[in-house]
Amino acid sequence: MKKQKNLVRLSNLLLDSLNELKKGRLQQIQAVLDDFNIKCSDATKDSHLFRTATEKGWLIGAGDIRSRISRNLNDFSYYLQRFKELASADEIVLPKIADIYAELVQIEQEFGDIKFDAEEKAISIITEPITLEDIPFGPFEVKLFIGQINRLYSDAPFRIIALEPNPAGTNASVTHPHVSDERLCEGDGHVAIRSAIEQGRFCDFFTLIVNILQTYNPGSPYVSLDDWEGISCYDCGCTVSGDDSYYCEYCDREYCSECSTYCQKCDTTVCLGCAYECPSCNEPVCRSCTAKCRDCEETFCKDCLDEEGLCQNCQEQRKESENEEQEQLSEEPKANAAV
Repeated sequence: MKKQKNLVRLSNLLLDSLNELKKGRLQQIQAVLDDFNIKCSDATKDSHLFRTATEKGWLIGAGDIRSRISRNLNDFSYYLQRFKELASADEIVLPKIADIYAELVQIEQEFGDIKFDAEEKAISIITEPITLEDIPFGPFEVKLFIGQINRLYSDAPFRIIALEPNPAGTNASVTHPHVSDERLCEGDGHVAIRSAIEQGRFCDFFTLIVNILQTYNPGSPYVSLDDWEGISCYDCGCTVSGDDSYYCEYCDREYCSECSTYCQKCDTTVCLGCAYECPSCNEPVCRSCTAKCRDCEETFCKDCLDEEGLCQNCQEQRKESENEEQEQLSEEPKANAAV
């Protein structure tokens, strides 16, 4: 008995929300009609101004008015078309309270007990665990916010919540190929979903959502199933599998093979940004395998420095200096003897 009372209560809440939705649609038609009337009024004013300017020979002014009329024609055409679409659309026929009650009973027969969140004013169902191409996504909660149904034409009044999330490796907010930040990419089902809500066919609404969740459309995923367990390269953003990713311990990030290398001295993997190319041997090395020359203070790989910490150029310069000193020392006795 208590369960029946709860369903009756939910039926009344849903019917009230559908009444608000119908009122909102009529208000939308009124708003577009008002905009259309304003454009018509502007066109009438421009017509009088254009006639006056033409009769009095104000050719420059008439040309300016003509240009303004031409620019406004696009807006005029848009509002006319929008008004025709809304005015000629099928009128929403609201269901009876008994019809909505029957919908709720059918939902429980199809998906189990309906969960009602009094604080959020929302009803929801739990799907069976979903698996697409051997990738498990777990069950989802499909939550319809009763108080937001009146915003159906501007925002989806429902959310898709992963209860055992297995998000994409490249984006934690994508919990299903067609769900991002708890919002469903409805695709071709958009019109059918909106019509089901408008007409109070709430069982059809939940069925449509579940069918989309159980189907993979490779043409419009937020993240494709092929890339689901991949890793995004920090540098180029390319998605690669875990086996094809390379970790740089210096910046603590993952990279693809194109954006990483390895130290030629110790074989440590480093990204291109953290690697250093030795100016002497032109080989990439990690920071740990570099040192500064004691004389010129330029950085080289350790293999390109001698035991005294000198690079090749500085070694040669020291040898030249030493040779010059020896030559000077050997020339001094000869000069003294000549004197």
